[in-house]
Amino acid sequence: MPIRLDRRLNAIASLVLGKKVCDVGSDHGKLVCYLVQTGRAESAIATDISAQSLRKAERLIADCGLSDLISVRVGDGLNPVECDEADTVVIAGLGGDVMAGILQRGRESGKDFEYYILSPNTHAERVRAEICNTNHTIVYDGRVEQAGKVYPLIKTMRGGKEKLDGKQLRYGKFFREDEEFKAAAVRELDKLEAMLASNPEAVNLARRAEELREALSEVVV
Repeated sequence: MPIRLDRRLNAIASLVLGKKVCDVGSDHGKLVCYLVQTGRAESAIATDISAQSLRKAERLIADCGLSDLISVRVGDGLNPVECDEADTVVIAGLGGDVMAGILQRGRESGKDFEYYILSPNTHAERVRAEICNTNHTIVYDGRVEQAGKVYPLIKTMRGGKEKLDGKQLRYGKFFREDEEFKAAAVRELDKLEAMLASNPEAVNLARRAEELREALSEVVV
């Protein structure tokens, strides 16, 4: 049973290099099945806090004939996986607050892995701030668009100590050299200015527009 991924999951899969992958909050299990099917991973662990969701993943894994290579585990965050069981941990589809909390609790309990691939639905700045507390550095910080919404996509690698300024926390480590960020920011600024034209008293919109202008003034591409 060949697995097809949506655009977001396909972008995540393209960043996986490790042989042993853990997908935290795996839900339907498509990502781990795809990674093992295509040889991007030799084995995988699918975890989820919901036993019901994992039953769906377990059925898909069995239908793909991958039960010997992919295990499923119920649990919160990184609790179900040990450090030597995965070199790459994927966490996607959660809010940034939740994701940062998972990383923090893992760090405080001594959990560490070679790579993290992270795609929060919201508050990516809080995820980046937590990365700065770890012994990881960000090696990729981009975005992927799906169904009209843009999602951050961050990859870290163990080693070093990340230091980000306020704009990098908000817009991404490499935003100053990122043509895609520039194009997206220009589009968003145009929308904000159009809204401000009809509602000039909207303080939040004006603040957001000014912040984008400041960020764009630092982009060098």
